[in-house]
Amino acid sequence: MRHCHLAYMTEKLRFQRLLALPPLLLLSAHLHAAPLLTCSVSYAGSTQIIETSTTTAPYDVASVDIGERFRFKAVMVGVGDHVDYIKLYAYFQTRHHDVPIHQATYLPPFTASATPVKLTPFNHLYAGDVERELQYQCTLQGAAS
Repeated sequence: MRHCHLAYMTEKLRFQRLLALPPLLLLSAHLHAAPLLTCSVSYAGSTQIIETSTTTAPYDVASVDIGERFRFKAVMVGVGDHVDYIKLYAYFQTRHHDVPIHQATYLPPFTASATPVKLTPFNHLYAGDVERELQYQCTLQGAAS
């Protein structure tokens, strides 16, 4: 009888360990997910969310129109879950061309996290004759340095 109880307890422990595995596997898979750079960019009461994944061709990344007054470009260079660097650009749009007003570079080490981690402070950029204001903040998730 004692042997039977011991065998039951062993099977019960094995089953409990198996139940504990899926959440660990999901967490592990999520931590190794492709990095995601998310920038919240606001102008004139309107906010756009710009999401960027890693690229090996930074010059091919297009800038995004923000209210027909600014352009914003977020570039994350790397391969897989490894990020080499992040560059953020802001341009003021004029009748003739876009004028660069801001460029920020972020280098490793980056915090590896399954949830978004603040990468930038909340930035306020001013440009043009009437000092139009562009605001942005970016988070990074899933990166490895």
